[in-house]
Amino acid sequence: MCGISMILDFSGRAHSEHIQQMMGVIKHRGPDDAQHLAKPFGKGKLFFGSNRLKIIDENNDSNQPMVSRDGRYVLVFNGEIYNYEALRNELLSSGVQFSTRSDTEVLLYWLAAKGAKGIATLNGMFAFIFTDLKAQTVLIGRDSFGIKPLFVYQSNSSFIFSSEIQGILASGMVNKELNEEAIPYYLAYKYAPRPASFFKGIEEVMPGSIWQINHAGKIEKSTIPKLEQEENSTIENLLIDAVVQQYSEVNTTGIMLSGGVDSTLLLAILNKELGYRNIPVYSVASTDKNKYATQDGFFAKKAAKHYQAEYNEIGISQNSLSELDGYINSLGQPIADSGGFLTWLVAQKANGKSKVLLSGAGADELFAGYNRHIAFYNYLKFRDKKWFNLLQQGKNLPALTPKLTQLKKLANAINPNPSTTFNNFLQSDAFRIIAPLWEENLSKEQHLRQALTYDQQNYLGADVLAITDHATMQHSIETRVPYLDTKIVTATRRIPTQDLLTRGSKWQLKKMLINYDGKQFAQRKKQGLGLPMHDWLQADELWEFNVHEQFIHQFIPQQSINTLRKQHLLGKNNLTQELWRILLLHKWLAVNF
Repeated sequence: MCGISMILDFSGRAHSEHIQQMMGVIKHRGPDDAQHLAKPFGKGKLFFGSNRLKIIDENNDSNQPMVSRDGRYVLVFNGEIYNYEALRNELLSSGVQFSTRSDTEVLLYWLAAKGAKGIATLNGMFAFIFTDLKAQTVLIGRDSFGIKPLFVYQSNSSFIFSSEIQGILASGMVNKELNEEAIPYYLAYKYAPRPASFFKGIEEVMPGSIWQINHAGKIEKSTIPKLEQEENSTIENLLIDAVVQQYSEVNTTGIMLSGGVDSTLLLAILNKELGYRNIPVYSVASTDKNKYATQDGFFAKKAAKHYQAEYNEIGISQNSLSELDGYINSLGQPIADSGGFLTWLVAQKANGKSKVLLSGAGADELFAGYNRHIAFYNYLKFRDKKWFNLLQQGKNLPALTPKLTQLKKLANAINPNPSTTFNNFLQSDAFRIIAPLWEENLSKEQHLRQALTYDQQNYLGADVLAITDHATMQHSIETRVPYLDTKIVTATRRIPTQDLLTRGSKWQLKKMLINYDGKQFAQRKKQGLGLPMHDWLQADELWEFNVHEQFIHQFIPQQSINTLRKQHLLGKNNLTQELWRILLLHKWLAVNF
């Protein structure tokens, strides 16, 4: 697990200090070692940088940039290849010799032997830059879900890659300019429109991408092909295998535990299948007494006791907002999911104790676990019924309770076009972008599959995985996501989407958890990871912007903010999410511009 940096420069401007500057600002991603390297490339020069977090092999020979014995190949790599032992054995049988036990060395020689075609065989999370100095080619790959980040700045004379936006900006070779076009999209969806970022000229290398750059700087782009493999194992056995593969005793693996289905099932597998005890688990617990407070701490504490884990609690209250400025200062770009701030607080607690954390991320997107998936399923099932028209009368309901809030959101979202309806489910009512996401003339099953695929390709990567990676790597912790094991992903895509929902959301995972004596956690009402901010955001001092902090008003007028705050305060609408988007954006703009 690392932070990686690379400059490919044809102008003669770049020097070693530029790559060192990049490495300096992302050292939290790899505090155990930092190395850089320069090599000629065509008429230009390549600069590689790596900040290493030692996980699999602590041997210094596994440090990066890693160069092959003959000096031909160079690799910088962020991530973990979980099937590296099988790949290693295949390479050994073909005569390759290894000097380490690291997955980095396996990846180096696997790409040397297989090239871009070998990427499809990788099971893991990765962003890498691999260079063949003899052929004068650069190969760049990123895993299909974008679990590990990679950003790029491209000009006529250079490419600059980094695991973080701050790394690119720190090079000193890029002008820092706000991409104002990202803001309306952010207000609607909570994140920037991929591949664009909040900075002009800086983009995300999209998940599943393969880039090949030649000696003249010409790029060829493709995507990782999906391997059609026969898989006879059950989802349960595949998940057990993934958890076993990703759990690391050496690095005191912990679990981010919410007490919900996804994370509790990971703990149950480790306890019931493998007999592990005293696994450190980390959970947030509300110390404020209000109806919006999270129940995570209550259920997580019970789950920890039930499955013999070591419970570590992070208490949250309105006072937790005192940490907000530190969190925002660390952000490359804003993502308006308060779960990011919570995960940052969890990682802060785990730092120094667990070098690896397991997360339940991905389960909702694969197994149709969000409320919007059930709502969309019911919309498709009943949209021609008379009662459906009555639902639209709910638009005028006050959002006084969570149930009324959901009903009001549903009423405001429904549209004759299914993809527009699902798009509305994804967005804020106050900042909506009206647009269909896919064609209208599809079957019910096709609409459901499109909805899940959209969440997997957008919300999962741009929100859930992005906030998880950022929050944990800021505290030098690697997060692993067993649900996104490639075999599990392949297996779920063979299940008809309606079958995922006909017995309720995530019924397969709930059934497994019940079999592990976890009925009380399987039947818990879903509560997303997020701050109980309904009351917190009413504090006037949060909204007192001084004259130097009013850049936000270029995008959201003060009067609009006042109106939203008034509606929220009077209880006419629960506008917690909308106000959080505004507050986070305001604070991030104040820090960066």
